[in-house]
Amino acid sequence: MIPLLLDVPQRVLPFFLLVGIGVTLARLRLFDARMSTGLSAYVYWIGFPALLLHALSRVGAPDRALSLGLAAYGACALLVVALMVGIGVAARWTREERAGAALSASLGNSAFLGLPIAAAVLGPEAARLSAGVVAVDFVVVAAIGVGLLGWAGGRSTWRSLMQALRNPIVLAAITGTALALAGLALPGVLDRAVAAAAASGSPVALVALGVALGQTGVPAAGVPCDPPAEPPAPVPPWPPILAAAFAKLVLMPAGVWIAAGLVGAPPAFRLGATLLAATPTAVNVFIQTKAYSVFERGGARTVALTTALSCLTLSAIAVALAGMAD
Repeated sequence: MIPLLLDVPQRVLPFFLLVGIGVTLARLRLFDARMSTGLSAYVYWIGFPALLLHALSRVGAPDRALSLGLAAYGACALLVVALMVGIGVAARWTREERAGAALSASLGNSAFLGLPIAAAVLGPEAARLSAGVVAVDFVVVAAIGVGLLGWAGGRSTWRSLMQALRNPIVLAAITGTALALAGLALPGVLDRAVAAAAASGSPVALVALGVALGQTGVPAAGVPCDPPAEPPAPVPPWPPILAAAFAKLVLMPAGVWIAAGLVGAPPAFRLGATLLAATPTAVNVFIQTKAYSVFERGGARTVALTTALSCLTLSAIAVALAGMAD
């Protein structure tokens, strides 16, 4: 047990070190706003889509057990969304706080952080099987969360959903999933190019996440945004942020572990999906909240808080799951 306690953190630590490098670069002002925007744009338009396309296209058509596991994961994420909205209604949070907390609590950094750690700690098979979780995150959960943001911002929920389905990240997830279901592969030359871009996606994204978190405490990653013409958004109260962080880091992995076991999902998928569910709130949450001017400072603080706490919580869960895998 002692070797395991030492080995897993050593495998997880490099990913957080990359985030720390990004924070340091931002704090030392070695990355200005333009450089940060360029780095984030690469991740958004090339690195992240290539990573999703490469990972998801290799999953293959899921069998019944894996399909049930993916459905269980999606159900848990949607239950967390409903829970945050329900708590917000009971606690009289604003629409913006309900929508922002719901998205922050359900959408994790499963692609950039979760899949590489799953491969390092649980093995390639667990990472391959749980790659479908990323499709659920960025096709179903993200679309519903963005729809909620549109509702909270007074926009058309349907139009917000359609906008979510047109961005390159979601399109890559849909394309990779379609290739897997059809049993198709990319042509050789294109596949190698996508694989090269995918290999750069995770490290560049982790540095970009650190830069985002290090820039005056408010990330600016993802889609380049115009500077706001209005005064800065008001600082949100802490209850929605803390509730979202607890739901993301504790309730999501616990719920996925229980639900995947109840439906009889493959053991390797259950381990990988639980690890991905335990990842911190995705920086994409801040991208969307800023784009809609809904809970943007709350989204930034939730990303920062869950990323910091996950250095402990994710490592602890990884150790526990690695012990079960042995």
